Amino acid sequence: MRLLLLPTVGFILIYSLLPHKEMRFIIYTFPVLSLVAARGCSFVLCNYQKSWMYKLGSAVVVGQLLTNTAYTSVCLYVSHHNYPGGRGMQELHRLLPVTADVFVHIDTYAAETGVSRFLEQNANWKYDKREDLSVTSPEFKMYSHLLMESNTTKIQLLKSTHQPLAFIEGYSRITFNLNHFPPIRVQLERKTVLMEKKTSSTQIKE
Repeated sequence: MRLLLLPTVGFILIYSLLPHKEMRFIIYTFPVLSLVAARGCSFVLCNYQKSWMYKLGSAVVVGQLLTNTAYTSVCLYVSHHNYPGGRGMQELHRLLPVTADVFVHIDTYAAETGVSRFLEQNANWKYDKREDLSVTSPEFKMYSHLLMESNTTKIQLLKSTHQPLAFIEGYSRITFNLNHFPPIRVQLERKTVLMEKKTSSTQIKE
């Protein structure tokens, strides 16, 4: 393990001398560090009968494994709700028929939270990610649908031409409440909104 650990730690120390530091510079060392940690845990567990210190160490090893499992589960759940833009695109394809005439504008927030080319599943639809448009721009009238950040002000400014079709929730924060089980709760809130262009009949009713 020393043959693996020493060059890995040296690699991290050398990169630490750089004025600009990012996790991506040293992420390649994580598998090696995990291997060394796993070998250490295995050594402690295999010798738990030798003394009370090994028994205590074994309890710590099992405890950290359970803690890591719980933490990973929470992070996985949070990550699932961390891409409201991508989920909005999926909702658009789910709600509308394949034959619909769709020209959707995707704002910057939606594009940064999961929208990608891989989600452009209908070759007959038009997807636009222009960033030079303001909410008050008259060019918004040409879009049949809008996928944008769920902002009350923006929705109000567009209410004359578009109406909300679906709201997509995303991760907001983690709260702790000892009176509930489990005591950790992931709070969600509206992050993106899918807007649909109003028809002439809808505008007449209003």
